[in-house]
Amino acid sequence: MLVPFLASILIGYGLGSVSSASVIAWLVAKIDMTKEADGRISASEVFQKLGLAPFLLVILFDAIFALAAVIIAGSLGEGNSNIMMLAGVAALCGHNWSIFLKFKGGLGATAILGILIVLVTWQLFVGLAIGAVVILITHRPGLSTAFVLSGISLTLILQKGFGLLTIYPMILFIIMLLKRYQVRRLFYPAH
Repeated sequence: MLVPFLASILIGYGLGSVSSASVIAWLVAKIDMTKEADGRISASEVFQKLGLAPFLLVILFDAIFALAAVIIAGSLGEGNSNIMMLAGVAALCGHNWSIFLKFKGGLGATAILGILIVLVTWQLFVGLAIGAVVILITHRPGLSTAFVLSGISLTLILQKGFGLLTIYPMILFIIMLLKRYQVRRLFYPAH
């Protein structure tokens, strides 16, 4: 099990490190996202600079790379969900701290989407429905993401009881919060 374990981490991190936002921004408008003032290389930045179509492409490709990492890990680990979850964490870390972008990267929401669609498909849609209501009321994507992931965990707890899979969405959320904290600390220091 050691080889699938290590291979899943490396493949997950490598696939997660492919920055769709950076590639699409460069291809569409020759924008180098690594030189943006606020340090974010994300789908939301692409939306603000280039509009809806490039934004949707970034979401699609970021999710596909993370999804592929989890599926490959499942194949290597013969369906072992722990190896798949580990590959998801590695993909998210690659997405947030890409080796190809000098450890800069996205904030994680699009990668989390790809990871969870493989591991908890219908529970993800329950969480997304909850998140849609929250974003319609509050207009705050970060808060909506918190509700999506909490809704997934709650649905899993009700369905399966407590376990690693039930807290896994919250583990991903903590990694996303670490990235957000890093961006805020580096680019918006307290006065």
